[in-house]
Amino acid sequence: MTVVSVTDITPGFRRIRFSAPTMIDGRETPTASYIRLWAPDPAEPGKVHQRGYTLVEPDATTGEVSFDFVLHEPMGPASGWAAAAKPGDTIAASYYMFHKFDPPEDPEGYLLMGDPAAIPAINAILGVLPPEAQVVVILQAHAPDDALIPIGKHPGAEVIWTGPGTGALAAAVPVRDWSNWYAWCAAENAAIKELRAALNRVHGFPLSDIKHAAYWIRGKAMRLRKETSGRTDEEAVEAAPSASAVPSTAAAPSAAAATRSGPARRPRWRSQGGEELLASLRWKLRAAGLMQALVSLMQLAPLLLIAELGRRLLAGETRWEALAPLIFWAVGLFGAAAMLSAGLMLWLHAVDARFGYTLRLSIVGKLVRLPLGWFSERNAAAVHQAVQEDAGRLHYMVTHAVPDIVAGIVTPLAVILYLFTVDAGLAALLFLPLIAFVALLSHMMRGVADKLAAHAEWTKRATAAASAFIEALPVVRVFGGDGRAVRGVLDGQAAFLNGWQRPMAGRKVASQLAIQPPAFLLLIMAVGCWRVVSGGLAPADLLPFLFLGTAFGTQIMAAMYGFVPMREARQAARRIGKLLEERELDRSLAHRDLPPGPLGLRFDAASFGYRPRRPVLHGIDLLLAPGTLTALVGPSGAGKSTLAGLPGRFHDVTSGAVRIVAGAEEIDIRELKPQALQRAVGFVFQDVRLIQASLRDNIALARPGATMAEIEAAARAAQIHERIQAAPRGYDSVVGEDARLSGGEAQRLSIARALLADPPILVLDEATAFADPESEHLVQKALSALLGQRTVLVVAHRLHTVVQADCIAVMQAGRIVQRGRHAELLARPGLYRDLWQAGGETRKAS
Repeated sequence: MTVVSVTDITPGFRRIRFSAPTMIDGRETPTASYIRLWAPDPAEPGKVHQRGYTLVEPDATTGEVSFDFVLHEPMGPASGWAAAAKPGDTIAASYYMFHKFDPPEDPEGYLLMGDPAAIPAINAILGVLPPEAQVVVILQAHAPDDALIPIGKHPGAEVIWTGPGTGALAAAVPVRDWSNWYAWCAAENAAIKELRAALNRVHGFPLSDIKHAAYWIRGKAMRLRKETSGRTDEEAVEAAPSASAVPSTAAAPSAAAATRSGPARRPRWRSQGGEELLASLRWKLRAAGLMQALVSLMQLAPLLLIAELGRRLLAGETRWEALAPLIFWAVGLFGAAAMLSAGLMLWLHAVDARFGYTLRLSIVGKLVRLPLGWFSERNAAAVHQAVQEDAGRLHYMVTHAVPDIVAGIVTPLAVILYLFTVDAGLAALLFLPLIAFVALLSHMMRGVADKLAAHAEWTKRATAAASAFIEALPVVRVFGGDGRAVRGVLDGQAAFLNGWQRPMAGRKVASQLAIQPPAFLLLIMAVGCWRVVSGGLAPADLLPFLFLGTAFGTQIMAAMYGFVPMREARQAARRIGKLLEERELDRSLAHRDLPPGPLGLRFDAASFGYRPRRPVLHGIDLLLAPGTLTALVGPSGAGKSTLAGLPGRFHDVTSGAVRIVAGAEEIDIRELKPQALQRAVGFVFQDVRLIQASLRDNIALARPGATMAEIEAAARAAQIHERIQAAPRGYDSVVGEDARLSGGEAQRLSIARALLADPPILVLDEATAFADPESEHLVQKALSALLGQRTVLVVAHRLHTVVQADCIAVMQAGRIVQRGRHAELLARPGLYRDLWQAGGETRKAS
């Protein structure tokens, strides 16, 4: 990187702009990502130190990027270099992107903590948080001018400064209810440890909801180095700034003290659901681990006895009385171990079966209690993952992971202890292949961070090029083309992978061979035979090593690999736990039945938002008198479909109410029993969902006891009877198997379903939006039969379809900005007339 400019933000905070085209060319620069800077050692020429710095204002078009340096005394190598830097200077850096800002989905708020070294990352995070988010920023000043460092602007952020000291950050956290907040912390190592402990023990933060990183260690310049020739070591840390006095203006303000009141309720995080999910398994898994340890020792004992038998035979012992106990004990222990192992596996599978059954029942029960609006495509995928993939990962954890890990630890440990009693020198040599494996693996992984970043970029380019080629394929086939662009990207990706993986293949093979049984066998035979020949080892003592030492490394590796599925299982439990923690529909007031007679609908100052503090609907007041047709119109994103879903409790309003009007009485829909509300309000959506069952069952979904005559009458009225008769098995044809319906046909089937349910209130969400002209005509005829004397709320994008509505409500940005009949709205300036003219509706209406 080449220095372009140097700017002092404050006396102790310097921003340096670099030209670094090879670093950010074609790369993503996610929030709070950083580079590894290699600063020259001021005392030892030829040595460099490493330190991470957050990317500030990266510009891919110019290839420039800035980094902020804290210039406290005493300075470390990187700060010292920055203090003397001038335009034209150069310095080396490696791109890193793995500690990017990646919070859980929709936390209640964000708690960001750090010192001046963390401010660039905190500012980047503040820049991407949604404006409605609650944010508390706690910063620690080490020098008088630190409080002058600019902090990013955010409308929901409260900034608290505190003074120096290891425990200052932890003490500055207000005592309040932090439930479901996400904590991001970066500061000095000891301060981070104390802060993390306080967040967990005092404020209740689960460790999984605390993202923490030590940016430096007090009093240590840097422990690891690398030669300037390019040899890379592990990441290390910068020298610590001094704990200079901080002016009183940088102390925590009185606002922080004002919030130091006890929490109103016991803190609880959605992420805790995963740990609670596994709570019933903990003692069983511990018991399984203890039993597996016993089984492993019992499985090992016969081998030890056989080795001892061999040693006695080689020593000349031939008496049956001396050899028989070893044989009987070996056979007995082998059989007992086999029986215990089988019993353990049967018990664990029974535990898993009961756990999986209870888990799936809990998920299904949870789904019943969730609001209908929760079932988006994303959440449907989450349910599928929880029931299928994540439940499978938990199966391995319950049944196999613990025994595999315990066996992989206990057996090698017992083997090595026993071999040390036979011959300590030869036993110690068994660690040589493991050391070789670690060294070869470290050599293989050298520089892999940059390669992984480049691999991600090539994958992204290849995916984009392939997608673009597939989308353009019809045009290419009609007008010609050779796919040169996508071929060039794929060739580049292949060349990169070949240049990266081909040299690594030999290192990988070498590292794997180092811990294979032949490597141990070769070592044992070479050294053991030499020691036998030289008289340092009895020939019989070589047998235990040949029996037990050859699988030493593979058993350890099996234990190490066993931790991977354990970690995946815990992550799966966390995802399932979050699903089970989703907010349910409040049915505590749902005790009333549906009143008789015609029903209307009233939106009474109804407001709603999918996320806290981000309303989508604002104080909607709208009356749908019984037997009237009301249309909702407006531009896309105005909130029409959201409002139309409220009468069915797809979501509950955040303020105000939705009421059923029955004569002079009005009933909040939250007071109606679920079955009563289902009978009162029916829906016909533009996105039709059919179940994989017969056409008859799809129509009778709301009335399973309906007669065949009633089902057929509804189908005739919905203009779908003839299409059903043409199916291979008529009304018994199964959707998706022998009956495949077009969009318009599926829409008419859903209208037949609504006709059979016969709800007094009907919501139509643009039922003809995706129909072709012929289907639209039939759907409109079906809708005419459906409307009748019902109270109807229709969401319309085609204004000419609702010109006869009793009332047209025009929505914009979550509010009703106009209302009235078609002629009234068209006669006065406003959004409705603009939409009518913009869509050319005059010709359509005529």
